[in-house]
Amino acid sequence: MRSLLGRIRCDSGQAFVFVAFVLMALVGMAALVIDGGSWYRAQRHLQTAADAAALAGAQELPTKPSTATTVALDYAQRNYAGVPNPTVTFPDAATIDVSATATAPGVFARIYGAAFDEVDISARAQARVSAPLELKNVAPIAVYKDEACIVSEPSCFGQSVTIAFSEDDPFDPTKSKFGLLDLDRDGHVGADDVKDWIEDGYQDFLPVDTDYPPATGEKNGIKQALEDAADQERVLMFPVFDTANASTGFHIVGWAAFVIDEVVKWTGKEHELTGHFVTFIATDLAGGGTIPDPDLDFGVHVITLTH
Repeated sequence: MRSLLGRIRCDSGQAFVFVAFVLMALVGMAALVIDGGSWYRAQRHLQTAADAAALAGAQELPTKPSTATTVALDYAQRNYAGVPNPTVTFPDAATIDVSATATAPGVFARIYGAAFDEVDISARAQARVSAPLELKNVAPIAVYKDEACIVSEPSCFGQSVTIAFSEDDPFDPTKSKFGLLDLDRDGHVGADDVKDWIEDGYQDFLPVDTDYPPATGEKNGIKQALEDAADQERVLMFPVFDTANASTGFHIVGWAAFVIDEVVKWTGKEHELTGHFVTFIATDLAGGGTIPDPDLDFGVHVITLTH
């Protein structure tokens, strides 16, 4: 009898040890799950900061990498206060790479050892700026490529320029620096269509490396739309052409952003505008193709995360 009671007491002690071990294991698993979720949230927070930094910095490319670095670091801090400054590099003139590392403390799991006091988390983001191969909300005014600013000469942007159009020589870029386009490309454009496209932009996507016929007929009816754009200081998306002739129209090679300052002349056969070119980030594009020739990058850009 005494032997049986002793055996029961022994088994009871073993069961207590086993239960204690199981409880410790369960608590440990729960602690790791809770802290693991916290570490994951911290990593996603850091990734968001890296993404924001890359996207913000890319807006200064390709001409101002030093400014891009400053902006990227600023946006990293705005989105993750106190994070150690990320490493910012430029794989090429149009791409920014942001790598960030931080530590995330454990709360419950640290009771199991110093290894869980904190863990390292990291994030990387890469953004690229490119000139879009297609664009929407375009105005029906094509400007000659030698008149438009290019990103390799950034001092051009913001400077006042005068562009003129002569109905006697509409395809001679020495006399006509711009021309009016039939964006539908169906030969049936009228003054009301051109006016609407100036006011609201062409609603569908239009491609580069494409010929667009000229808008023929009455042009004086659109003067008010141009003056309204000037009064509103509205940015107009101008197609840029390199060649033009009566048979094929205007060959479009890129896009420029233009703000009309004044409609100087818009009567008879002579038309003249003053204004300035600006850089512009198109936010309604999912992505943009890279125009391989930097001389065809006229400052209208799309920015995409590539990593």
